[in-house]
Amino acid sequence: MVRTRVSALSWKLMVRLAPEPWFITVMRTAMVPADRFLLARTKGRFSVGGTTGAGTLLLTTTGRRTGQPRSTPLFYKPHGDTFAVVASNFGRRNHPAWSTNLLATPHATVTVGNRVVPVTARLLAGEEHDEVWRYFTSFGPAYQNYLDTSGRNVFRVFALDRTESGGTSGA
Repeated sequence: MVRTRVSALSWKLMVRLAPEPWFITVMRTAMVPADRFLLARTKGRFSVGGTTGAGTLLLTTTGRRTGQPRSTPLFYKPHGDTFAVVASNFGRRNHPAWSTNLLATPHATVTVGNRVVPVTARLLAGEEHDEVWRYFTSFGPAYQNYLDTSGRNVFRVFALDRTESGGTSGA
């Protein structure tokens, strides 16, 4: 009960602060590295973002230039038997590296709960893209604010489909 209340309060605070430029800087420079560390060390069981009650996963892609594994914590939406993620890059003009890595090599892994799940990324379009986008924007103004400040018309949205073999993600 206390944990649920703390999550609810953390979520409300995150929703309120997420569009603020200073908080975006805090998320990018402190929370993302902390989540990367926590999610990797606890096999997806604990994260800073997870304290808000939001679904958080650790996506490990293959660097398109280096061929090395690259891990990024992301909020996600269960989407059927897949994980849906939005490549917002906190409203920056450029697409996040992880999304470009997925376009080059769609095989990756997702660490969630206490499982490492091999996935194949699929770029969403049309109604499927719009459905996931509506889900993410339904929580508050942050994602729409990111889109508005990015100068882009849409963000890349991916479905991470579970596969039997994750290819060469390095995880």
